Amino acid sequence: MDLESFLLGAVYYYGLFIGLSTFEFDWNTGRVFTSKWSTLYPIATDSCIFILYMYHWTGNINIANGIFSKASLLHEYVVIIITGLKILTGLFTLIHRWYQRGEMMDLAAKVIRMFMARPQVKRMSRWGILTKFISGSLTDALQMAIFLNTMSRVDPQSFLGLGLQYWMSAILNIAMVQQYMIILFIRTQFQLLNTELRQVVEEARELQLNPRHQGVFMTRCCSLADQLENIARVQSQLQTIVSQLEKAFAIRGALIYGGYYLSSVGNSYMAYSILKHGYENMNMTLSTVILVFLWCFFYYLDGMLNLRVMLDIQDDYREMMQILAERTLFVGLDVRLEEAFECLNLQLIRNPLEIKVAELYSVTRSTTMAMFGNLITHSIFLIQYDMEHY
Repeated sequence: MDLESFLLGAVYYYGLFIGLSTFEFDWNTGRVFTSKWSTLYPIATDSCIFILYMYHWTGNINIANGIFSKASLLHEYVVIIITGLKILTGLFTLIHRWYQRGEMMDLAAKVIRMFMARPQVKRMSRWGILTKFISGSLTDALQMAIFLNTMSRVDPQSFLGLGLQYWMSAILNIAMVQQYMIILFIRTQFQLLNTELRQVVEEARELQLNPRHQGVFMTRCCSLADQLENIARVQSQLQTIVSQLEKAFAIRGALIYGGYYLSSVGNSYMAYSILKHGYENMNMTLSTVILVFLWCFFYYLDGMLNLRVMLDIQDDYREMMQILAERTLFVGLDVRLEEAFECLNLQLIRNPLEIKVAELYSVTRSTTMAMFGNLITHSIFLIQYDMEHY
């Protein structure tokens, strides 16, 4: 077994273990199916999570003091909002997975079929899979380390709350990993299509500059037209998967990225508070501070990987448009080949690739930079409020 298969298998079984995945599939045959295990085990696990949360919420818990042991009212509000959104997103993810079970199975089947048709995708995605696995694993491991580090300072009820928060973080993390893997495979497919399209354009250019016998000319033109039609078919399938993925992760994606935004503002404020008061005055240990800062680094690195792959796939799409634009320089080719070029061009123009979050905004470099600008602004507002009132 190669490294990529091992890592993908680890993600697959971890998703089953924490109760997120509600169906199974076979990479070798492409079969997507449900079983008693993939139905009863997630039901039991998810029911246990909801029961434990209902029990936990009956207690009077100060979440902020579970980490800092000494927190102001503003600290409490910030931590409660961030933690509450994470819990809400995690619980919504569990419920929504059952509601979308059939749709997610169909999406998985499409991805696996395309994966089996082009097995080189796994090898080409090796570094992307490895990087994501490392960042996601370290994020979970550091969260667990923070959880264990605070065990001696909390009561059993708070201990239960921290454990449930870790469970929710693991569910959200693996959900993002699954989305990332699908987009990564789509991106690799686009890279293969661009390579094939570039070869077709080069052969068409060579065919135009070096005309041969009529029979050879027609044969090569028909072969190139067949390749273009296959590229158009695969590109249409990828576009369908992107659209289906966008709908499947719509509300959940908005909640997750909203969580990234709010946690960024909150963590900026917490970093300011530690610098202002000192970690000793907040009853934090040096080991806790180091673990929290390390967790923040890998947490945002993991988020940036998700964002980067979505931006890269749009770059690959634009590259395909640029490669196809070169076909306007060709004259005197076979009618069928020219029609194949034109059909692919119209297909790309009529259905442009866009990645949106719940139809609220498109994920582009410009919107990302605007979001970072707003993040800095809101962080400053929160710090100014603290300086004026605390």
